[in-house]
Amino acid sequence: MNSTPRSFAIAALAFATSAYAASDPTGDLLASFAGNKTVAAFDIVSSDVTFDSAAGVFLLHARTAGAIAEVGTAAYVFGFNRGGAANSPFSDIGVPGVSFNATALLRSNGTGNVGANAITAQVDGSDISAVVSASLFPPSGFAPETFTWALWSIDTSIVGNTRNADFGPAANIPVAAVPEPETYALMLAGTGLLGVFGRFRRRRQQ
Repeated sequence: MNSTPRSFAIAALAFATSAYAASDPTGDLLASFAGNKTVAAFDIVSSDVTFDSAAGVFLLHARTAGAIAEVGTAAYVFGFNRGGAANSPFSDIGVPGVSFNATALLRSNGTGNVGANAITAQVDGSDISAVVSASLFPPSGFAPETFTWALWSIDTSIVGNTRNADFGPAANIPVAAVPEPETYALMLAGTGLLGVFGRFRRRRQQ
């Protein structure tokens, strides 16, 4: 299948802003999860975290295998390693690669928090997202654009590690950086050049 110049440029821009997006298989809830394993909202299928340095915010997003708002006890924890000492508390449930020293909790009802600070989550079908000020994550050795993160879903009605339903990713990965305005300008210029090239090629083929 041939791609148009426009679709190519859009794909390039999406890649640039989500270079570290993580995908996760469906149906891989932890054996240790004590909640209802048939609830698709606990099953993470993709996630991404980007840092917008110009706005000073983190953009958090997760997608699950089912509608989120219908499950009142579903919540999603983004764990950040900001540098320095970090906890790795999930070895007993088979996930030793997740280390964090700050978290953002997004709930299925659209509420959330970073520590004692309330944040707002946007829920749209099987997607949940939030825009979180970087000031809520003071660096502890890493610059915000070099933080690493992981994500796990939980059933808030359960206490302890058995409330963790799914990890996606199951190990820390770097945040993605939103391109600077100059980068956007170059990409848009590239879009224009691709369009010119496409029109020239079509004329040559006529």
